[in-house]
Amino acid sequence: MRRLFALALPMLLSISFAHAAETLRVGSQVLAVGDSAVRAIGLLGDPAYKEPVENTFGAARGERWQYQMGNRVTTVTIIGGKVASIEDRSR
Repeated sequence: MRRLFALALPMLLSISFAHAAETLRVGSQVLAVGDSAVRAIGLLGDPAYKEPVENTFGAARGERWQYQMGNRVTTVTIIGGKVASIEDRSR
C-alpha cells in the first residue's frame, strides 16, 4: 500500500502543477485559459509590451502580452481573442 502511494503521489502533484499554470490570481479574481482578451485587460490593464504570435509560415495567430507586477513578469498569450496560455515567473 505504501509503495502504491509513493508511486501515485508524484503523479498527483504533477497534475496539480499543470492546472496551476492555467490560472492566475489577480486580487480576488482569477484569470484562466479560455477567458476573453477583454477580461484579461479588465483584470490586468494594458500590457507593458506586446509581440505578435505567428505560425510556421509567418501568418499572425495572435499576440503575447507582458505585464510587470513587482518582481514578477506575467506573459499572457492571446489566440483568437481568448487567453491561450499564462506564464508567471520571478525576475
